[in-house]
Amino acid sequence: MAKENNSSAARSVAYWLFQSNFKTLRLRDALRAEALFSFPVRAHTDRIRSGDKVIIWQTGKAQGCYALATVLSDPTVTDPLPEEMPYYREAVETEARVTIRIDYNLWNRPVTAEMLQAAGTVDSFYAGLSGTNYRATEAQFESIASLVAQQDILHEPETEYFINPGFYPPLNLILHGPPGTGKTFRTINHAVAIIENRPLEEVDLEPRTALKKRFDRYQEAGRIDFVTFHQSFAYEDFIEGIKPVVENDQVNYRVEAGIFQKLCRRAAEKVTENAGDWDSVPRFVLIIDEINRGNLPAIFGELISLIEPNKRDGCAEQLRTILPYSKKAFSVPANLYLLGTMNTADRSTESLDIALRRRFSFLEVPSDHTLISELAERPMVAGVDLERLLQAINDRMEALLDEQARIGHAYFLQIRDLDDLRGVFELHILPLLKEYFYHDLAKIGLILGRAFIQDERNATTKFANFDHPYAEEMLHKQRFRLKPVQELEERDFIRIYDPEY
Repeated sequence: MAKENNSSAARSVAYWLFQSNFKTLRLRDALRAEALFSFPVRAHTDRIRSGDKVIIWQTGKAQGCYALATVLSDPTVTDPLPEEMPYYREAVETEARVTIRIDYNLWNRPVTAEMLQAAGTVDSFYAGLSGTNYRATEAQFESIASLVAQQDILHEPETEYFINPGFYPPLNLILHGPPGTGKTFRTINHAVAIIENRPLEEVDLEPRTALKKRFDRYQEAGRIDFVTFHQSFAYEDFIEGIKPVVENDQVNYRVEAGIFQKLCRRAAEKVTENAGDWDSVPRFVLIIDEINRGNLPAIFGELISLIEPNKRDGCAEQLRTILPYSKKAFSVPANLYLLGTMNTADRSTESLDIALRRRFSFLEVPSDHTLISELAERPMVAGVDLERLLQAINDRMEALLDEQARIGHAYFLQIRDLDDLRGVFELHILPLLKEYFYHDLAKIGLILGRAFIQDERNATTKFANFDHPYAEEMLHKQRFRLKPVQELEERDFIRIYDPEY
């Protein structure tokens, strides 16, 4: 009689196929984080019992067996555990579930349908059909366990599948430097390198026209977006806001997603479509020009934490938030890169939010006068050595201010004759110098020399009939005025770097 009871107990172990839809549950992420403790039971609730063995299968493009498990409880109507909730893509209804123990965690090397077919165990195997719970056989379960043992999947190193923030390209990068160093110009190179997953040095070797064409194609395909921050740019433009819409000659209001949320949604869709195959997930780039000109804490809002590399969707410390207008759950996918530019001559640089600053990597794009001889159409114009000219200006600016105060080399790359040089000085160099020195023309004279500054201390002006203790002193005080640029000759520019000329 005892033998019969033992035999009956042995026969009571059943084998099941539990299926997860990748659109509902991020199974791979949950297994990777060891955060899967239960599974819904929507069929065979009267047959699935504690002690049964389970094949956990994900459907979709990356379908396969991602775990083998043991059932630890009979089906009970309950909610998922709090640890499991972040991995569900949509609201979860209270339903019958069983507690499970993961015996073989195959998140990084699933057993695929092709592997099972090669092993000859696909007969009566219902993986891929619509539904959550199907009967499986002991042979199917043991076949998968055998494949696990043969390939030593259990002991494969568990490498992170999201982008390592310690390597180039960082997920959040700001190019910073003086005006005229080509920061916005360089964003095209960086964006293409990110999208194509290629070294930046390799992309830099390509012809500019070919590079720009590919950049434009990626932008048209919705993989690259470009935005410029300014004083009026707000959270409602960047994330989401309530916007007026005219319909049938009536003004209605509705919640509209901003540029960042839209790009996040597109990037997240590609992660979903390529679930289980991170190497095939397309990358997306948002270029934020003049990032420090906006009110950054107000624009980013609660997303200031979500953009951190390890807080991205699918990462070890992922975070989600509920958006204030749409009330939808939101996270930032790990295949979206933020690429900003920042002008160090802009006084708002000093007030860049510290919390945001530490979430970005910074790459300096310095002024380099030596690039003029390599990149300029004509490094020597009307006898003026443009490289030496820029070097002299920047050396003197650094002596008067600091090492960040410089003029960019890009202003000198398209100069073809003396008129072009005059135009660059009138439209770019002199305005920048006025900004740097707060219109102190005497200091600008120390940079450029006497030829650029007129001394009008001997000019006479008659004041109105009024007694003032310093009237005579003010009448004869030293005054300066910029000389009209069109009156400058080549020798005036040469004397900036060669005073003895």
